[in-house]
Amino acid sequence: PGVPYMSRYLTLLVTPLLAACVATGDYQAPTAATPAAFADAGAATQAPAAQKWWLAFKDPVLDRLIATGLAQNLDVKQAVERVTEARAGVTGAGAAGLPQVQASGMAGRGDMTGAGAASLETGSLEAGWTLDLFGKVQSGRMAARARLDAAYASSEVARIVLTGAVAETYVDLRYYQERMALTRQSLQSRQKTRAMIQSSMDSGAATRLDTLQADQLVAVAEAELPALEVGYAAALNRLATLTGQGTAAIAADLSRGAAQPVPRFRAQVGVPAEVIRKRPDIIAAERNLAAASAAVGVAKAELFPSLSLGGMIKSVSIGGGAASETWSFGPSLSLPIFAGGALKANLSASESRARQAHLAWQAAVLRAVEEVQTALAAYARDGRSMAAQSRLLGISKDTLDLARSSFEIGEGNFLAVLDAERMLLDARGGLAAANRNRALNFIRLSVATAEGVGTN
Repeated sequence: PGVPYMSRYLTLLVTPLLAACVATGDYQAPTAATPAAFADAGAATQAPAAQKWWLAFKDPVLDRLIATGLAQNLDVKQAVERVTEARAGVTGAGAAGLPQVQASGMAGRGDMTGAGAASLETGSLEAGWTLDLFGKVQSGRMAARARLDAAYASSEVARIVLTGAVAETYVDLRYYQERMALTRQSLQSRQKTRAMIQSSMDSGAATRLDTLQADQLVAVAEAELPALEVGYAAALNRLATLTGQGTAAIAADLSRGAAQPVPRFRAQVGVPAEVIRKRPDIIAAERNLAAASAAVGVAKAELFPSLSLGGMIKSVSIGGGAASETWSFGPSLSLPIFAGGALKANLSASESRARQAHLAWQAAVLRAVEEVQTALAAYARDGRSMAAQSRLLGISKDTLDLARSSFEIGEGNFLAVLDAERMLLDARGGLAAANRNRALNFIRLSVATAEGVGTN
């Protein structure tokens, strides 16, 4: 009779040793293959990206909109709730490896013996502890912690995306305001030219065709205004949604025109390996990979026996008499002998999800490098575009002044005046678009290299 007991104790001693043979190896975070330096990096400062990059615009209205958006945007709030959910998952995963204790009790009346009704009272206390022989609980904890890290990183991604969206939409709104103002100015100038041509026609120096062409230019300017007004309204409504407010709440503050936003200092870009490693979306992708890898360990542990220790104490009293007590304590072994291939299929699926997570991480790294390179390429060329548009605007102003003066003294052609009017509006619009692109490219580069949005 001693042999079976010795066999059992031997099993209990050997099983933990076997666990070391089947447990998954330590997870190693992958290393991103990045270029030694970003192309066109000379256009930006070689330093870690600033968190509150939008302060470069020195625009209090933009600062208020971003602060409100960070506090009230619904996407950001959802991301924060996912952190709360993941934190609860860590607590649940940790509890799986702790002893579980349950107590229950019951009181009532009944005829338990056929001798008549009597009171019945019972109480029980149960305890159990599943030993983590094959690392299932440990792997579950690792997966839960990695998911929490990913949730934190994803919430930071939501904040960065929000700040970029608010800033870009604000730049668009100011652009449409500027274009509307320029178009109205051009409209007044064209109406003035139309009056000049009408006066010349009255004196016989111009024809009806000349006035129709002047009318045409006036109508073109008038036709451009509605589309610009729609663009402004769309930007205003988008800002309201991004900041979690009604349109009326921000319309009064934004309807007062203001200059187009211009960044007052250069964007900041660091070493590619550091920039990519610190991007929250890359961190989230790597943490999701870690969680998927830990889930493989959970699936592997499912293939092996589970051992738990449990005990129970129960007390029963009938009719107020002496209570009878029973108790039990001992190990319980569960062997997965046959499950129709479900456990192996679950392991195969877990391994596939881990491979998918690794591919997703690789794709995130490639996208990150692409975003920074593309933003840098555009940002590096903004200076040339601004200089060319400014030069064109100056030439167009001088051309219109000269054409109008020549026409007024009878030495010029009215067609030259009309062409100069058209070129001036195009030049003004081109400069406004260049200002818009410079601000947008600064925003995109700052977002692409951002580690976070700051907390102070």
